[in-house]
Amino acid sequence: MGFLEIGFIILQIIVLVFSAYWFLISLFGFGKPRKLKEHPPEKRFLLLVAAHNEEKVISSLVENLLNLDYPKNMYDVYVIADNCTDRTAEITRTFGGKVIEHTSLPGEPKGKPHGIRYAFDQFGEDLTTKYDAVAIFDADNLVSLNYLREMNDHLCSGERLIQCYLDSKNPNDNWMTLSYATSYYYMNRSWQLAKYRLGLGNAIGGTGFCVDTTLIREVGWTARSLTEDLEFTIQCLLKGIPATWSHHARVYDEKPTGFWASWIQRLRWARGHWDVCFRYSWKLVWRSISKLDIRALDGLLYLINPGKMVLGTMIGIIGWVEFFMNQSLVHFIIPSWLWFSLLAFGFFYIIYSIIVDSNQRINKVKSIISLFFFNYTYVPLFVWAFFTAGKKVWVRTDHSRNISMNEIHLGTSQAAAGKKRS
Repeated sequence: MGFLEIGFIILQIIVLVFSAYWFLISLFGFGKPRKLKEHPPEKRFLLLVAAHNEEKVISSLVENLLNLDYPKNMYDVYVIADNCTDRTAEITRTFGGKVIEHTSLPGEPKGKPHGIRYAFDQFGEDLTTKYDAVAIFDADNLVSLNYLREMNDHLCSGERLIQCYLDSKNPNDNWMTLSYATSYYYMNRSWQLAKYRLGLGNAIGGTGFCVDTTLIREVGWTARSLTEDLEFTIQCLLKGIPATWSHHARVYDEKPTGFWASWIQRLRWARGHWDVCFRYSWKLVWRSISKLDIRALDGLLYLINPGKMVLGTMIGIIGWVEFFMNQSLVHFIIPSWLWFSLLAFGFFYIIYSIIVDSNQRINKVKSIISLFFFNYTYVPLFVWAFFTAGKKVWVRTDHSRNISMNEIHLGTSQAAAGKKRS
C-alpha cells in the first residue's frame, strides 16, 4: 500500500470511531425524560436579555418574561440595550422591563459577550448578593412559563449551569427554518438528553441557559469568542463543572428565513467553534489525562467534531464517485451496508424526535430532506471558518417575527390535536 492508501484507511477508522461514539450516546436519548424533584420557589433570578436594535420583537419577550409562573418578587427582567439606535429601550420600559443601556467606546469590541460583560459589571457585588442565578436570553425569544420553576428545581438539586430545551418559534416558514427546527429536535434528544442521562457534560446554546451567580464569579465572564456560549461551557468544564440539561423548560428562537442570512449566522458559529477549539483543546487533553476526566475528553471530541464532518463528507464523495464510475480508486475497509445502516438510524431518530418532542405540526419527510441539505452546507462553512477563525466581527441576525406566547400555545394545541387524530 502507498502512503495515500494508508492515510485513507486511517481516516475511515477515525470517522467510524466518531460515528460509533455518537451512535452509542444517542441510544440513551430514547424514552420519556424524568422530572426532577419539585422544590418550592427558593432561588432568586436575574433575567438578562441581550438586544441590539430589536424594537420589532422585544415587547413580546418582555411581556412573556414578566408573566412566568414564579413569584414576581423573586426575579427581575433587564434588557441590555447594546449600542441601540432604535426604540428598544423605550419599548422595554413601556412593557415593564428594566434597561441597561450600553454604548461602546471608540475602538472597543462589539457584540453580545461584551454587552453581557458590561451588564455584569454594572451589578457588581449585587450580582451574587441579590441573585442566586442569572438566565440569559436573546431578544427574539419566547420562554415557556414553567422556565423558572424548572431552573429552581435544577439549582436546588445542586446543578450550577443549565441549558433548557431549544425550540423554534417559526419552523414552518420555509425549508430553511424547518431545517433549523429539525436539527434542534434531533440534537436535543440524541445528544443533549442522552449525555445528561449518562452524566456527561452538555453544552449551553447561547440562549435559555441559567447559571449560578457564584459560578460566574468563580469562572469569570471572559468569553470573547463569536460563540461565547461554547467558550463559557468549556471554561466551566475545565474547572470540573459540567453544563446540564432541562428537557421540560423551553426557549423558542426565531430562525432566519433566507439562505444568505443563515449562511452568515452559521459562518459566525463555525468561526467561533474553531476559535474555541484552537484555544482550549490542549487544556482539555491535559485535564482528561491528569484528572482522568471523561467529561473533558467528551468535550474535546465535541470541539473537533467539525473535522469529523469534513472528513466524513470527503470519504462519502469518494465512495459515490467510485459507485458511478464503477471503478475502485481507493481501498474501503468499512462495508457500505454499515454506513447506510447508520444513515437509516439517523433518519429514524429524526422522525422519532419530532413525534415525541415537537409542539408544532412538522412534515417529517420535508424535515429529513431539509436537514440533510442543511448539514451538508455546513461542510464548506467549516472549511472556510477553519482558515478564518481569527476574524471576530460580530454580524447581527435580523429579527422581525413578533410572535406572542399565545400563538405558540395555539400551535401547541393544534399539534397535540393532530397527534391524537393520527
